Order: sequence, then C-alpha cells, then structure tokens
Amino acid sequence: MNHEHNTEIRRHRHVVAFKKGLGPAYAYHSKNLQVAEISDDLWNQMPVADFSKAEELEISDSQISQESQDLKSWSQFETPVESLVKPENKFNLTLNITQLCNLHCHYCAAGGDGTYGDPVRQISVEKTLPQIAMLMKRLKPGGQFNITFLGGEPLMYPLAIQAIGLFTKKLAAENNIKAEFQIITNATLINDSVLDVISPIRPTITVSIDGPPEINDRQRPQKNGLKSSDQAIQGLQSLLKRKDQFGPLLLHAVFNKNHTDVEKVWEYFQQFPVDKMEFTFDVTEKSEEANRSFTESLKKAAALAFAKGQEKELRRIQFFDIYFSQLDSQTRRENHCGSGKSLLSLDSRNQIYQCPLEVSFKTRVVGIDDQINWGLLKPLEKPLIELNNCQSCWAKHLCGGGCMFNHESLTGDKHTKHPTYCFRTRHLLSEVIMYYKQTRELE
Repeated sequence: MNHEHNTEIRRHRHVVAFKKGLGPAYAYHSKNLQVAEISDDLWNQMPVADFSKAEELEISDSQISQESQDLKSWSQFETPVESLVKPENKFNLTLNITQLCNLHCHYCAAGGDGTYGDPVRQISVEKTLPQIAMLMKRLKPGGQFNITFLGGEPLMYPLAIQAIGLFTKKLAAENNIKAEFQIITNATLINDSVLDVISPIRPTITVSIDGPPEINDRQRPQKNGLKSSDQAIQGLQSLLKRKDQFGPLLLHAVFNKNHTDVEKVWEYFQQFPVDKMEFTFDVTEKSEEANRSFTESLKKAAALAFAKGQEKELRRIQFFDIYFSQLDSQTRRENHCGSGKSLLSLDSRNQIYQCPLEVSFKTRVVGIDDQINWGLLKPLEKPLIELNNCQSCWAKHLCGGGCMFNHESLTGDKHTKHPTYCFRTRHLLSEVIMYYKQTRELE
C-alpha cells in the first residue's frame, strides 16, 4: 500500500470502503466481517464518510448502476448471527503477585510505583488457590483458563508464580481444561535462577520496554532515578537464550504525549527475535495531537513491517495479528474484553475486581476470597457494543466497544467513548482491512 496518501473513507450502510491515493478501494461488510475490492466507479458512487463519525450513509436512489445495486444487496445480506457470534468457554484471571515494583514508570497505571496506593508485599498463595478452583468451576470440559501474573513487578516473587501455576495446571488437567499463563514483567530481575523457577509452567512472557535506552530510561527509570535499560536488556537476553522453554515472547511499548515514535521503537525491536510486538497508547492520555501522531507512526511501522516480510512480519505486530485472525474466522466481537464477564482480577489482598486497572479504586471490590457479589457485575451482562452505544459504528464488531477504563479515564464514564479513542481505532482498523485484503489476494 502507498502510505504517502491519507486514507479516504466512504460508506453505504453496513459497507465501508477505504482508499489511498491511486491505489485500489477495499470494502468491508461490518456485519459479516467480509472484505472485497471494489471498482473506482463504485467507490465514486459511495457517500464520503468521516473517521471521526459513525453515522450510516446511503448511496442515493438515483445511483442505479449494476455495481451500486450489487453493493446495496451485499449490505442488506447478513450472515446468521449464530455463525458469527461464537460462545467462548474461556476464563481470564489477572493476578497481582505483588504491589511493589523496582521501577517508577511515569505513566504507570498502578500509581506510578506499582502499588495502586496499597503496597502489599505478596499475595497469599493459600487464599488464591481456592479462588482459582471456584472460578475454574465456571468452565465446561474442553474450556480454557488463563492467568496473567501482574504486579508491581511479579518476578519479585517467582516462587509464588510457580506454586499458583502448578496448582492451576493440575486442577485444569483433572477437569479437562487447558491452562495457560502469561507474565508481564520489566525484565530487570530475570536471571537463570528466576527462569528455572517459572519455566515449569511455560508461560508467555511480555517484556515491557519502551524502546531504545534513551527513550526507555526516560519513560521507565528505577525508583532511585537511575537508568533501567541495561538491566532490562540483560534480562531479555537471558530469556532469549532459553526461549524454547517458554511460550511466546512479546515486547510491549507504551506511548503518550512524551513519546509517539512507533517507527523508531519497531526498528529497535528488530534486533530481538521475539514472537510479537505490542504498541499501546496510554489509556489515560488525552492529547489529541499525540493520539494522531501515534496513529500515523504505527501506520508507518506497519508499512515497514509489510515491506520487510509481508503478512508474516506484519503479524508480528500484535494489533494486526489479532484482527487478521478475527477476519479469518469472521467472528463478531461484542465485548472489547471480558471485564466482569469472563475476566476478573485479584489484587495482592485477594480482593476481586472486574478489571486489573481498577485495583486503585477500593470501592470497586466485587468479591473477596472465594465469594463474589455477582449482583455488582449484573450491569455488565449486556454486550459492550450496546452498553457503549456503538450501534451505528462500522468498526463495532472488530473493536467490541472499546476499553471501559480508557473511556472512563478520558470522559468520566466507562460507557461514554472519547473521540480520540474512536478516531485511533477506526484509522488503525482501516489499515488492517486493507492489508488483509491485499495479503489474501496474494494467496
């Protein structure tokens, strides 16, 4: 694709189309998750839309070409919902092993110091095991139970991770359930001893590092103000040497108004043979200028990746991999995440929340130990695309309504979307759709 031109957007009801400069126009059926190339003539007949708006537009009745009639027919046809909304037999649990950290990241959602305002040294393993057993009972045989170990810095207490992981694996095997684990770490504490402890559960490991040392040391200093990059890179290299003992390895960078250069970070990450790269815009960042800069820079990084290795290299960027998989399966996404439905979170006091980012809000506890007040979660039973009023948005079944914590951080209401979030999401999803059709044409 030519990235020297801005993306244009047009729409007829459920069909939205995108075009860059003199390149082809690609259309996307937002209900059926189908992608097709359309002619320039048909493109010119479609009403001009706007990435900042979600209103449905229609080709004029005076447009009576065969192509416009075919497009109208395609828009009206909807695949039966039961084949598009596939029920998941899956549960996700995030778990704060500790609420202490050795870094002081400037954008930290845990209060800047990993504590969430409550510096608890270590979660109680004894209390955690019955909680896991209680939550796993919600799954049918053949289901999947995922635990993400968070902090603070979770590798401050690797033995707790091992104990909880081994218990979960054993219980899952007894109930014909698949157990998977992820650790999100700053990598500064990784060494062979730590890797020996956590390797028996073969976790996916996400290393949080924001780019080259001159960026990472500014964004993610140690608590004493010293640089952290040398230790993080040393830990990452130790992990790479033993990569075959673990699940997928990811690098994760966060961007905000002080740092939006995704291309530079992508280029820096190329030296590390990791499976995926995550590029995330800070969920509390309100700057419209930074949002646009991040969006454009991620587009350019995607173009570099595609030029380097086509679909395989593009899908090393986690965002593109997720949505390529969704388009392949043509599965509607009705919830951005399973918060309060198939996702719950434990803080280091074994208190239960609907979202890991809400641990700072002590009034939002929905359970403790193995008791959950499901009545507090009842308002979240409806799909987020309904709760967040996304009915007219063409991106709703890819986006799933967006992150409620992000919405609340920017608007004060978890079900009120902020324009910067929707602008960024629609622009990046248009890139996914165009790359997706282009790669499928090469098959």
